[in-house]
Amino acid sequence: MNRILRRLHLRPAPYPSSRRMRYIALAIFLLITLTFFLPLHTKQDLIANGSSSPSRFRIQFAFQGESRSAKRIRQHRQQQVRQAFLRAWKGYKKYAWLHDEVTPLSGGHRDPYAGWAATLVDGLDSLYIMGLQDEFDSALEALKSINFSRPNADRVPVFETTIRYLGGLLGAYDVSGGKYPLLLQKADQLGEFLFQAFDTPNGIPAPYYWWQRGNQGLEGEGGVLVAQIGSLSLEFTRLAQLTGKRKYFDGISRITDHLDHAQNNTLIPGLWPSQVDTRGPSFDSSAFTLGAWADSLYEYLPKEHLLLNGKTDQYLQMYRAALDSAVKYHFFRPKTPGDQDILFPGSLEARGNGQPALRTEVQHLACFVGGMVGLGARLNDSPEELAIAIKLTEGCVWAYQNTASGIMPEVFYIDDCPSDGSCEWTDEGHVEPGHEYGFTRILDPSYQLRPEAIESVFIMYRLTGNPIWQEKGWNMFQAIMKHTMTPIANARISDVTGAKPKQDDSMESFWLAETLKYFYLLFSEPDLVSLDNFVL
Repeated sequence: MNRILRRLHLRPAPYPSSRRMRYIALAIFLLITLTFFLPLHTKQDLIANGSSSPSRFRIQFAFQGESRSAKRIRQHRQQQVRQAFLRAWKGYKKYAWLHDEVTPLSGGHRDPYAGWAATLVDGLDSLYIMGLQDEFDSALEALKSINFSRPNADRVPVFETTIRYLGGLLGAYDVSGGKYPLLLQKADQLGEFLFQAFDTPNGIPAPYYWWQRGNQGLEGEGGVLVAQIGSLSLEFTRLAQLTGKRKYFDGISRITDHLDHAQNNTLIPGLWPSQVDTRGPSFDSSAFTLGAWADSLYEYLPKEHLLLNGKTDQYLQMYRAALDSAVKYHFFRPKTPGDQDILFPGSLEARGNGQPALRTEVQHLACFVGGMVGLGARLNDSPEELAIAIKLTEGCVWAYQNTASGIMPEVFYIDDCPSDGSCEWTDEGHVEPGHEYGFTRILDPSYQLRPEAIESVFIMYRLTGNPIWQEKGWNMFQAIMKHTMTPIANARISDVTGAKPKQDDSMESFWLAETLKYFYLLFSEPDLVSLDNFVL
């Protein structure tokens, strides 16, 4: 014992013959070890060998061969998606190269995300996945000129910069097998810059980093969207795994611990409110959602468990607690023409000590939930959860099928079925009585080129192997292309309830980085970016 204590630069017990003092010394030794050495060692283990360890999880369906006719159809559809991507990419390249976004109607550009060429960086992995090597090489050459230590804006949105830029760089590095060191070098440069926003008293990063103001640009705020602090874990964990810099994972772990400790003490235990006061942090808001403001916080929980290869149960336990409450309160069966057996995630308002009040507001942003629950079903080995995931994904597909354009609205309301009694649908009080929309009110009729619905459709196909998901996805793709294509690229549309909706002059980076990527992977061979090997 004394020899061990000397190695730790501690004095041995002054009375070695005393049994009591020996016990005290042993207790001190164990306390020091457990408090200081074990957690650090454990955290290092969590990120060690992150680029080479085989996954312990099997996510995808065991696909077999396909018929010649099925292969021909699939490959034709895949090429249609590839051509759509290439066309929009060339529009960006011609009119907005090295800017964040192209304006697809006017042929101009916008720079809402620090002016570091968001569309270029965010779309790098899609270029590689689709085999567009010449365009990928051109983008890499342009990437050399981007200095991620110096933004082209005074204020940097930490969350958006992390998911679009850091995620884009790391995603491209991984899908290309690490063949392009420049990608990791730029990711680390950006990570070092963004990590300055974590230098706050409680370790929760400022949602917006005024990088030229020093510490004054790092003040905590009230009313911060919980997704802004809870959706950084995947990118910074992966950066820690690839660089070996534990500080990135330590920074994320502090946020996770705050969320973990608060989870069962919110106004709806198991769930986090949509806004948080980061100065505490305080999670006492009464509004809860799985859509905008909170979405990716939940999405990242099972994905982080996968990324860490199950080396810690923290994220999985947090996900399970959240899912239990979501199933109990968020998910509802809607009244629809034909009485479909589908589910939607609604929004909640906490009230008193009673049952949370459900608002049957459905958001396109929340369509990721089907895919999330599907991945979680694999982690939990739960056929019951997979059935829920299928119904949630079917709900978003239904919303695409039941508008004049064939595209789901951004936000709408729909009646929920009562817990007991009839769930028969009538058109009374609904949008356009007599027309089988089924919606009671459409709050935001736009389509913003979002990926969430097709992401879940893609995941359902890879989980179940059922080709019906490819058919559903193809119908979605055709409707989207019909209404969003412009002479330059693709544009968001303002009202999906019209047969000929008006286009708006906007194309966000996720159109190329996510939406078209998921369409392409839906029609690819199942081993291309296998969910057994990659976390998307």
